[in-house]
Amino acid sequence: MTHRMLRIIFVLSVTVLLGGVSNVYAYRPFVSTDAAVVEKGETELEIGLYNFTDDKGLDEITVPSLIYNYGLTDTWEFVAEFDIQIYKEGDDDDSELKDPAVFLKNVFKEGFLQDKDGASMAWEFGALLPSTVNGEHTTGLEAIGIYSGKLSDFVYHVNIGGELDRADFVFNSIWGAILEYPFDSKFRVVGEINGTFQRHGLPSNSGLIGFIWEMGNINLDAGLRRGFSSTASDWALTTGITFSF
Repeated sequence: MTHRMLRIIFVLSVTVLLGGVSNVYAYRPFVSTDAAVVEKGETELEIGLYNFTDDKGLDEITVPSLIYNYGLTDTWEFVAEFDIQIYKEGDDDDSELKDPAVFLKNVFKEGFLQDKDGASMAWEFGALLPSTVNGEHTTGLEAIGIYSGKLSDFVYHVNIGGELDRADFVFNSIWGAILEYPFDSKFRVVGEINGTFQRHGLPSNSGLIGFIWEMGNINLDAGLRRGFSSTASDWALTTGITFSF
């Protein structure tokens, strides 16, 4: 399954690059998101090219991760996402389908991200689909509110919400904040802190620092993530590419 999926991603990438690409608004390499949607009728693909995680000395590689966005209207988009794990140290079954989900996202207050005055506000809700990971074979639910604002040259995005997880259908609070600083029109240094608060468990919190580099019609990104709590992975490295058509 893994090799077939990699071939599909490669074909999609080549097709888009040869066929013409429009403006890109990447929100890789974050876990959180912004209060914007892709334009009506457009498709955006966010592809994690290589993701490496070290968790208590055990290594894991995920290739690829994919987020698919489609603009339903000027203020609504459809989102589908999943990860393909291809290696996990100490696990007999390396290949796993992880974190599949489908969402709807709506911008209910247009602002600077839509070339209007003020902050942008949105919400996203949907289903956390069953994965092949042990103990995650049921369907969960998730909803978050999103606030995007500007402070001088800095752009920030705040996410607050909750989920009923796909493991036990237990409620967890979700939070996240992104900060971006543009060095120029093509290169942004970015940071994120995010996490969950679990009713019957320990919080899982982490932070990321990285960059987004616009190269013509393609956005490249990379980030280094550090876990702040015992349930989060110690370190993670992520790289990716985003384009829309």
